[in-house]
Amino acid sequence: MITDPATGVMVPVVPGFDVVPLNVAILDEEMLAQWAPSPVQIRGALTLARAKNMQAPGALNAYREKLRAAEREQKIALGLALRELRKEFGPRATMTELRDLAHGVNERLMAANDAVDEAWLLLEYAKDFAEAIERDVSLLQSIAKSLRGEQP
Repeated sequence: MITDPATGVMVPVVPGFDVVPLNVAILDEEMLAQWAPSPVQIRGALTLARAKNMQAPGALNAYREKLRAAEREQKIALGLALRELRKEFGPRATMTELRDLAHGVNERLMAANDAVDEAWLLLEYAKDFAEAIERDVSLLQSIAKSLRGEQP
């Protein structure tokens, strides 16, 4: 059990997931060697990272489709809102004024705008995650190569 520094609450720690001490300089070589991953652990992590990396294009495509669907719904909602406002205000209002007004008063359009924002954020998050996985694969490959060079 360790104390969470943010909350002060005692938190159980699973064996092997101990918190890294802040003062690494006081540790001996045996303790530092325990932190180094074994070649089997590196190969396992590399296998998992490669599998995630292969799934990334499909996941990104699904997020792109959700964004396209949300944008399509947004355009439909805007068109319907403009039609309603045009009936109400007639030809005296410009299209720019009607668009601005529609974004503030039409519930369906506001919901569509929120859906587009959410879909865009999810896509960006997925892109960042895919890039992180690519970096993990590169890093793990580099570590695996360096371990092969150290072993006789």
